[in-house]
Amino acid sequence: MNRDLAMLTSITIKNFALIEDLSVDFESGFNAISGETGAGKSIIIDALRIALGERIDSSQVRDTSVPCVLEAVFQLSADFLNANENVREFLTAENELMINRIFTADGKGKIKINGLAVTLAQLKAIGDKLVDFHGPHDHQALLSQESHIGMLDSLSGIDGLLAEYKDIFSRRTVLKAKLAGMQNDARTRERELDLLGHQIKELSPLELNPARYEEYLSQQARINNTQELSGCVGEMINLLQEGDISVTAGLMKVSALMKKLNRIDESTASLSQELGAAQEAADSVLNKLQEYINSLEFDPERAAKINELCDSYADALRKFGPKIEDAALFFQKARERFYFLNDFEHNDRQIRDDIAQLEEKLTAIAGQLSDKRAKAAKILKKTIEKELLELGFTKVLFDCRMTRADFKDDGFDDVEFYISPNPGEPLKPLADIISSGESARVMLALKKALIKADSVPVLIFDEIDAQIGGRLGLVTGGKLKELSRVRQVLVITHLAQIASFAGVHYKVFKKVKAGRTVTGIEALNGEARIKELAQMMGGSHESGVSLKHAQEMFAQAQG
Repeated sequence: MNRDLAMLTSITIKNFALIEDLSVDFESGFNAISGETGAGKSIIIDALRIALGERIDSSQVRDTSVPCVLEAVFQLSADFLNANENVREFLTAENELMINRIFTADGKGKIKINGLAVTLAQLKAIGDKLVDFHGPHDHQALLSQESHIGMLDSLSGIDGLLAEYKDIFSRRTVLKAKLAGMQNDARTRERELDLLGHQIKELSPLELNPARYEEYLSQQARINNTQELSGCVGEMINLLQEGDISVTAGLMKVSALMKKLNRIDESTASLSQELGAAQEAADSVLNKLQEYINSLEFDPERAAKINELCDSYADALRKFGPKIEDAALFFQKARERFYFLNDFEHNDRQIRDDIAQLEEKLTAIAGQLSDKRAKAAKILKKTIEKELLELGFTKVLFDCRMTRADFKDDGFDDVEFYISPNPGEPLKPLADIISSGESARVMLALKKALIKADSVPVLIFDEIDAQIGGRLGLVTGGKLKELSRVRQVLVITHLAQIASFAGVHYKVFKKVKAGRTVTGIEALNGEARIKELAQMMGGSHESGVSLKHAQEMFAQAQG
């Protein structure tokens, strides 16, 4: 057995349906779960479904006064992680993934993976990669014709070719949408060209650069405030140099006194240097203020030009802004659109030519895809018929039919599975014929056929033994055992013939505790397991004959 597979190692269920508090550890390989009808086998599977992302119904909470807790623990393999990189962010050093869901009576819930909070959508996406459920209501994929092409493709070895096709198909889709838009544009082309022309004309004279815009605003502020600026600067100049109380005059008087101080006390020489620096700074400021006031000469013509330019900027920002960057982007797109519409006929012809070239490539690649699918369909037909024959469909016919369709994102093939489970019946679509029991066996056959391409590590089968007897149970059990060599398999079964092949066998039971029915589970070993197999074959009371038969069947299945 391959023990490097990813697997479900344990599940803990508290306060859910008939379960008060239950924990069970699973093994790699084939795990069988049996028990009387109504004991709660399917409740355990339902709890696992919800732990992995299905929605819970408030009626499933056993006692509304305490939380419902569902926990599933998985051990992940390197292969699984390589195929599912998004799971790595949650991992511990041991590659263990612990999923925990808690529900309270007020409808609130918490979802955590290894202690990190996640959304229900995130949990569901990971859960679908971990476990594949096959119960009475889980065969939608098998019965849905849309999913059949994906199943066939997993056998066809076309990943690279299909990726190339999808890339070209995507480019064609973009061009076809553009062409459809152009055809709509043709009706409003002249009107739109006129509008774009006016917008481009309005924006063309403006330098749509944030730095230049700020410079023009600064110039406008200076021009429109020349008189006030001139008065302010004139007063500063007057304070610096005019009259007996000016800064300059004051510094000169201080300088004369400083010289006298220096002659008497030479240690004050540094103060003289600092005073000299202050005088130089005052002179420098005075010179710059004089230069500035000389530059404030009012030019009416220049003022009108700057004000008009700033008004144009304001209008542009009101229509195409609010920022200069927004107006610049609008201007760029408007010009591109104008040139495109102005050269409409050339662009229309170019796009049609491009689409034709892409469709030529698509036709060639789709043909290759179709050829590879046809070969894989023949292999799948033989494999499924062989598997189904061994699973009790004695005269079964299976076909994987391909029909030509229009271009789609996966080629031009429509694929649908057909089956005739009984002699003399014509082949019909799978969904029109098979029952839930047949569906489970067909899914088992498909799993066997597609196992190399299917990466989901844990498979759970419920009702796989519906409508089959002991002989077919032995065959089905053998098939499940083969499958468990490369996957972890959990099977709920009423047939001893199937359970006898399991590596580990669990029994679900119910009992009354404090006046209420509760569900429990136990692993069966040795004599207890043989007794359970005997009871599954002969009813609740095993006999010496049934025990002997059970022992022989178990030994043969385990051999």
